[in-house]
Amino acid sequence: MVIETATVRANDRLARGIYKLELEAPQIAAAVRPGQFVDVLISESPVPLLRRPMSVASRQGDHIALIYKIFGVGTKTMAAWEPDVAVNLLGPLGNGWQLADGSYPILAGGGVGIAPISFLHDELLEQGIEHQLIMGARARAEHYLSHAPENAITLATDDGSLGIKGTVLDGIAGVRERLGRDRITIYGCGPTPMLAALQAFVRDHNLACQLSMETIMGCGFGICQGCTVELTRPPDPPPHSYREHYQLACLDGPVFWARDLA
Repeated sequence: MVIETATVRANDRLARGIYKLELEAPQIAAAVRPGQFVDVLISESPVPLLRRPMSVASRQGDHIALIYKIFGVGTKTMAAWEPDVAVNLLGPLGNGWQLADGSYPILAGGGVGIAPISFLHDELLEQGIEHQLIMGARARAEHYLSHAPENAITLATDDGSLGIKGTVLDGIAGVRERLGRDRITIYGCGPTPMLAALQAFVRDHNLACQLSMETIMGCGFGICQGCTVELTRPPDPPPHSYREHYQLACLDGPVFWARDLA
């Protein structure tokens, strides 16, 4: 983990309200792994006070890219950054995805949850590992990829305006049926309702799954204890050990095995 002054190289609109920020950050680029994130300092002034955690969406040489959606004052400020602006980053933070040997990967992202999924997608392509990428959104305007099942990319929209009509879960079900494979591992990231539905889906179908949790993080490295994630309760927990029941998304995650989450 380092504090690095990065330089904006590009800040482009990808889809409705969604942007890709490309930063020159050699130290972080050299160390970051798919699934990890950086904490972005929005302003040197006290407002907004907290850094913004952003999953790294890609790495190319000395550059990293962040994909973000405009939600509030922090991301509105980011959208106005122009090339050569200096940005203070803390990272890389958290853990990363764990590839399961011999298991076919299905990558599932919803909304800006595609960011850590996109980085894993690039890594798998680089390693020549066959896999499927599924991305969900409410409508065509929120997608920035092309629907190409023949190239293992499936898009889903709630209104059916692009790709298949339905959710990421519908996309997973269709891909599973098409593949006919027994051993698969799902890697998912997206809004909390999507992750809850995905967790229930893999439990019902007895599938291996890793989830990258989207949650508010105050510090990004375990000091504030504000991003607790509840785990399944062990049969005989030792007394006074909250770490048996809770972990921190920033430190122990943000990637967790779905089976370990309450």
